[in-house]
Amino acid sequence: MGLIAKSAKEVTERHKGFEPLELTEGNVQAIFNRCLAKEGEDFYNVQVVGSELTKNPSDIVQLSREKMEKNEQNIRYLLGQLKTIHIPNVKVISLQEGFFRYDNHVWTKDFNSLFQLYDLALGCVYFRGFGQTEDGNISSLIDYKHITPTLSPKDPAFPAWWEAHKSEWEA
Repeated sequence: MGLIAKSAKEVTERHKGFEPLELTEGNVQAIFNRCLAKEGEDFYNVQVVGSELTKNPSDIVQLSREKMEKNEQNIRYLLGQLKTIHIPNVKVISLQEGFFRYDNHVWTKDFNSLFQLYDLALGCVYFRGFGQTEDGNISSLIDYKHITPTLSPKDPAFPAWWEAHKSEWEA
């Protein structure tokens, strides 16, 4: 086996299992762009905020069913880093809460990046559509059967946490 083939095989072996991603604008945008439907593909229409909630609704996005399925695990992992997911007994997430990771770090200040993450969550039906609550907040129900708390791979506690949870993600 040549050196290049051996190196390629080693890279493939290392990346057989699931690779946890950090919740960043770049990772969200990469997955979002990968999941956009192209002409002829089956797709989901998703919209974070409709015209019934605001004068400036978000865009309706078409996400490829097949690509969403292929990226589902990454989407779940990124959503698991949101602060709200780490708070026990919370059943909804507001638009504003999505800016914060579990460690109170603001992962984005950009509504476009936040809406891309929410579009992915809605496309996977991990969030149940955003609506206005009695107190005026715009929020969505969270599907805790599929979204569980996760840690950033850069978190000092990640190695021990990953050893305890790795089998859940590599099944």
